[in-house]
Amino acid sequence: MAEASTDRFMRRLALLVAICLLLQACSAVRLGYGNADSLARWWIDQYVDLSPDQDLLLRERLSGFLAWHRKTQLPDYVLVLRQGQQLVGGQPTVGDMMKLSEGIIRRARNLSDRATPDIADFLATVSSAQIARMAGRFTEKNSDYAKEAKLAEDENAQRRARYKRLLERTEYWFGDFSDAQAASLRQLIGGQSAGSQFWYEERLRRQREWLDLVRLVERERPPRDKLMRLLHDYAARFDLPADPARLSQAVALRRAAAELAVAIHALTTPDQRAHARHKLDDLIHDFTELSQAD
Repeated sequence: MAEASTDRFMRRLALLVAICLLLQACSAVRLGYGNADSLARWWIDQYVDLSPDQDLLLRERLSGFLAWHRKTQLPDYVLVLRQGQQLVGGQPTVGDMMKLSEGIIRRARNLSDRATPDIADFLATVSSAQIARMAGRFTEKNSDYAKEAKLAEDENAQRRARYKRLLERTEYWFGDFSDAQAASLRQLIGGQSAGSQFWYEERLRRQREWLDLVRLVERERPPRDKLMRLLHDYAARFDLPADPARLSQAVALRRAAAELAVAIHALTTPDQRAHARHKLDDLIHDFTELSQAD
């Protein structure tokens, strides 16, 4: 169920990333969600070095955001997880995988839409020194990403790196792969473009556009309604590039990722699919209980 697109930077706008990351591992959901406020503020602090006033603002806004998320979004995530269970237990098609991916993207947009007013108020407080720190942090993370993805090496090296990442994620959901299954996975990846350089360039585009936006805010201090429009515009072009040629390439890579997910599922045994269903069951249980907590 994992795919190459999970390597991309910043699944949503800056204030939401830490929260979203909390939901990626069954064993960490309860602990992570219970500490989401502190973890989100810690993550943001790594990028901007929060002032006391900014930290207070985040405390206030994250409290409201998390209450909304718990009551409205977690029950919806359960529906997605049940859909995933049906796919794992059946014979999913490429169209099924594309639909699932689009549903996840749509829900991520719900997060950014809900948080936009809070992000706007936070950005109105950001200084030039904090923007410089943010840019430096991006550079550091980009270096780590490029090294892990082997971008300085050839396509074969990039495929090997992708294979390693994807095998780890696949085995998280389905359990250990046999040597034969791992060899088949390697062959599947070898038949596709790694796409690593393209997604890295998209990562850089998003970062550039984000930094352009926050620098404009720091320089001009636009009215709140204008700033919210700028944030909505940024979110609208976050997932896919505007350039037609690059858009076509992005869509093709997304479809290739869906095709790969279907092919990986076909490699798994009934016991491995049961392992994945149990993983999803754990998430469904945790999300259901968390959504009902006071």
